[in-house]
Amino acid sequence: MSDVLTYAIILAAGRGERMLANKNKMLLEIGGNSLLELCLNRFQENKCIDHIFAVVAPEDIFPDKQSDIKLKDDLSEKYPKLASLVAGGKTRQDSVFNGLDAIKKHAAVFSGRVLVLIHDGARCFVPSAVLESVTDTLKTERCAVVAAMPVTDTIRQISNCRLEDLQVPREHLWQMQTPQAADLDILLHAFAHADHEGFPATDDIALLLRIGYPVRVVRGDRRNIKLTTPDDFEMARLLYEAEYFNE
Repeated sequence: MSDVLTYAIILAAGRGERMLANKNKMLLEIGGNSLLELCLNRFQENKCIDHIFAVVAPEDIFPDKQSDIKLKDDLSEKYPKLASLVAGGKTRQDSVFNGLDAIKKHAAVFSGRVLVLIHDGARCFVPSAVLESVTDTLKTERCAVVAAMPVTDTIRQISNCRLEDLQVPREHLWQMQTPQAADLDILLHAFAHADHEGFPATDDIALLLRIGYPVRVVRGDRRNIKLTTPDDFEMARLLYEAEYFNE
């Protein structure tokens, strides 16, 4: 038996107002599959991942009788690594914590290292090489790991819609992607500390940096795009049809 278990938390609970859809954007379809299914498939097929927890909106787990969404039954049959669906919270931070708590219970009798990759479900085309790079680094070093891409544009600071005389050197700027990963115990400590102090963050790495935990950056991928707006969705649909995301 391995002394390491690797879990993935797929965040799919946001309502996605910027997508201008009348339902959870993760239930929108490209190529006949929902964005959630496309994302689940990437983790299901990756040999580095042992178990998956998908964090979804409560109304998508327990739909009313009029709804035709049968998320729980359909997904668990298609994706054997999917351990459970977890109800999301009010914020991304709350949703991640709910996923971490579910993993803590699922791995309670396991005595080895429990590694967790936290991934935005809207990055549904994450390449397998990115998942493997994050996981391999996490297994070999006692640190957190984040996938990221170097910034290629010139970045300048503005104030009141006017440029200031400050250019930020590109070589020091990287654009964060997901997965963002660390050992379960470290993540639980970081989230508990943030909750105690009422500190909100837009990603998980911010909470780890705040407690002084080392974070390694591994190179992400241009294909690991996040679908946020209708333009993003349409571009992804066209790229999908052109087989851009194929591996």
